[in-house]
Amino acid sequence: MESNSDDSDAIAGEFETLRTERTDDVARIILDRPDDLNTITPTLLEELSTAIDTLDADSDVRCLLLSGAGERAFSAGAELSALAADGMTATDGVELARTGQQTFGKLDACDTPVVAAIDGFCLGGGMELATAADLRIATAGSTFGQPEHNLGLLPGWGGTQRLSTLIGESRAKEIIFTGDRYPASEMADYGFLARVLDGDEAFGSAAMELAEQLAAGPPIAQKYTKRAMRAGRDDTDAGLEIEAHAFGQLLDTTDFTEGVNAFGNDEEPEFTGR
Repeated sequence: MESNSDDSDAIAGEFETLRTERTDDVARIILDRPDDLNTITPTLLEELSTAIDTLDADSDVRCLLLSGAGERAFSAGAELSALAADGMTATDGVELARTGQQTFGKLDACDTPVVAAIDGFCLGGGMELATAADLRIATAGSTFGQPEHNLGLLPGWGGTQRLSTLIGESRAKEIIFTGDRYPASEMADYGFLARVLDGDEAFGSAAMELAEQLAAGPPIAQKYTKRAMRAGRDDTDAGLEIEAHAFGQLLDTTDFTEGVNAFGNDEEPEFTGR
C-alpha cells in the first residue's frame, strides 16, 4: 500500500530495507523490499526496531501504520537464504528468533496504536509481524499462512504465542500445523482481520482513515488500554489492577474534560494527550 498523500514527509532517518513517512500525526512504516516480496532479513529487523523506538517516543505521532511496498506482498516472511546460510548454528538460530521476538514485541508493547495494512502475501514472519499490530485490515485478495511446518520449522517470532491469544488456540494450531494458505475472508471470520476491502484505491483510503481515527483518539487512554490488555493475557487480576488505576488517573486528565464537554455539546473531541 503506497502513500496516497502529497503531504507525506520522510522521517526517522535513512534505512536500507524500509521507509518511514509522516502525514500529520500518522507515521507510516513501509517494508521496502518489493522485488523480494518484502521478506524479512536481520537488517530489516534491526532497522524496524530502530524505527519503532524512534516513532513511539515522538509525542506528535499518534498512530503507526505498517504496510509493504509494491503490489504483491505485505511480507512473504523470513528471507530463507538468511535461515539456510552456511555456518548458521543452533545458537545463531536462537539469537535470530529472539531478535524477531523482541522487535515485533515492541509493536505489541508500544504505547502508540498500530494498524497493519495488508495487501498481498502475508506469510510466515510477515504474518507474525501483522499479528503484533493492534488492528489489521486487508484487501480481499490477500493471502495468509504460517508455512513454517512445511520447512520443518515453527513460527519463531512470536507466532506460537500471539496468534493463539488473538484467534484462539484451536484456530492457531490449525493454521500452524497445516501450513495451509488462507484467504482474507476466512481470516476475517477467524477474528484475525478487522476489515476486508475490495479495490486497492478503497483499501489505501480506508487504511489511512482508520489510522487517522485512532490518531484522533485520547493518547493517554489508548496507552493504558494497551497496557491493561497486555498484562491481562497472562494474569487477569494484573490487567484489572492496571485498568482500575488507569481509570482513576484518566478522570484527572484534560482529555477527559474535553471528551465530556464535546459529548455534551454534540461535538467531536480534540484530544491533546494531557
